[in-house]
Formats: sequence, structure tokens, C-alpha cells
Amino acid sequence: MHWAPRLFPVKIHRQLNAADLADVTPEELEQAEEDGALAGNRSYCDLRGCGWDVVRTALDIESKVIDRLKMADDVDAEASAFDEERATAFDDEPALWGLDVGVAAATIAISAYGAIPVSSCNAGAFGGRHSGSYPYVAFFLPKDLAPEIMRCAEAADVGLLCDESGLAQIYGQAEMDLIRFAQTAWERSAIREAGSR
Repeated sequence: MHWAPRLFPVKIHRQLNAADLADVTPEELEQAEEDGALAGNRSYCDLRGCGWDVVRTALDIESKVIDRLKMADDVDAEASAFDEERATAFDDEPALWGLDVGVAAATIAISAYGAIPVSSCNAGAFGGRHSGSYPYVAFFLPKDLAPEIMRCAEAADVGLLCDESGLAQIYGQAEMDLIRFAQTAWERSAIREAGSR
């Protein structure tokens, strides 16, 4: 099966009440590093502390992987081959830090903002079976960062919400939506950096 663009049946809303956002304690994060579990994700990986240079690297790598998938004669087979590469990689960067294609750079961008990514899924946008019904990144969002994340979500035309557990979530209707969020976030960071010089 060749690659084909996908749309997911989700409406884009941007509704975020900072008072509804959950906090996470340093103790919970320390425990999550030991257990590998946080906020319902039993495969939690601590990606805190990524900088904007890592976002740029993630965007570049993700673009190459997407091009590879789009060119494949059998996108599911190529996606499986990439998953195998991810599972056996010694260096996290080429393997997109173990993240799904289509949400990796967005997850790293959330970290670069200073939020704490908890889980993500590309919903099978680039082949394979995935549990999500649409592409998303869920994260603990410090209340003071909420306005900037909202501005970036608006600029990138992606959804933003706070779920019932207090986690923020950016999400999209199409396979490239969260890549657009990451690109927008990176561009906004470059403008902020240029303005501070």
C-alpha cells in the first residue's frame, strides 16, 4: 500500500483554562524516572530539558523519515522497518528519541518550551497500528506557559485542550499538523532569540 494523506475525525478546538491544568511534583517526576510510568503512560520517557536546537534536529530527521515513507512502495512495511530501527538504535536522534513519526518534533518542542511531555501518538498516520484516534501530544503544562502554547497552537492551526486529568494536549486532524506546530514553535523561538540580542 502506497502512502496517502489521512484526515482524522476530530474537531479542532482551542480551549484551555489554566486553572484546570494539573501540576506534577518533583517527587512524582523522580518516581516516574525510576518506574517508567507517569500519568497513565507505562512507557514514559523523560524528555525534559530539550533545547530549541534539538527541535530543529528533530524536524530535520522527521522530514527525512516522512519522505522515506512517502516514497515507499509499501508504507506499512517501511514503517515496520523504521520501527525496528528505532528499537535497535544506540543513538536516540536518528530514531526520533523513540517517538512516533509525525509527533516527535512537536513532543520535543513541548519540552523546549519547558512543559513536560507525557505521551504522544501519530494514530497510524504514517502506517502501522496505533492506539490514538488522532495525532496528539499530552503534557503537563505550567500555568505561566499556557498563553504562549495557546498562541503557537493558534498560529499553527492545531487543537489545544485540557483533558479531564488536567493534562494539556495539542492535536491535529491530519498527519502533518503537529509537524507544523513544531515548525511554528521553532520559528517563534528564533524570533524571540533574535529580539533578545
